[in-house]
Amino acid sequence: MVNKTVLAMCMATALLAGCKAKDTAAEAAPEAATAAASEATAAPEPAPEATPAAPAATAAAVAFDISKIPVSDKPLPAWPYVALAAGYHYDNNENLAEQSKDLARVPAWTGGQLLWVEGKTFSDQIDNSDGKTFSKFEVRKSLQQAIEALGGVRIAERSYDEAVYKANEKALDDFRQEFHRIRDAYWYDADADTYVIRRADKAIWIVAQIRNDDGGIMVAEGPLPEAPAQ
Repeated sequence: MVNKTVLAMCMATALLAGCKAKDTAAEAAPEAATAAASEATAAPEPAPEATPAAPAATAAAVAFDISKIPVSDKPLPAWPYVALAAGYHYDNNENLAEQSKDLARVPAWTGGQLLWVEGKTFSDQIDNSDGKTFSKFEVRKSLQQAIEALGGVRIAERSYDEAVYKANEKALDDFRQEFHRIRDAYWYDADADTYVIRRADKAIWIVAQIRNDDGGIMVAEGPLPEAPAQ
């Protein structure tokens, strides 16, 4: 009799324990489902930003080869060789000798190389005459026509970049102080036309920067540059 009672009590206890386990599992299920749903809907972590590419290195200087410029034997006008269009004049037109130097060292930008020319130079400002309105387009075009008529070739329309300027800063700053009428053409990334006239025995370099209200010009005559190394 006692054994039956004990057995009944054990069975009741087991059933009660099973019910509690089911209730605990049922309570835990919604929480687990909620956590799983939260993880599924959470925004993915952003991918790490790509490392910016390093800036490209400055292109190596391109050696200027004067042999690619045709030799000109056309007669040259009086120094400084470049005649201005009607209505325009050099600032010191009455005494051009004052704007000339028998020997100076000046830079010429070829579009890929900064050459230093030693020889005779001229530099001055270009102005308009009374009653004539200054036209940047007119002056620039007339200079091109006059220089090309002498066999000149335009080799650059812009100045060098900042890297070239920094590499030659001291020499360029000294030049810009001495040749102040053309100094703005020798700032980096500036508008500036560079021409060369190749003669049989020399090279004539012409640098012009024409602004909205005036302009500057430099003519340099020196030895032919050496041919680039092969």
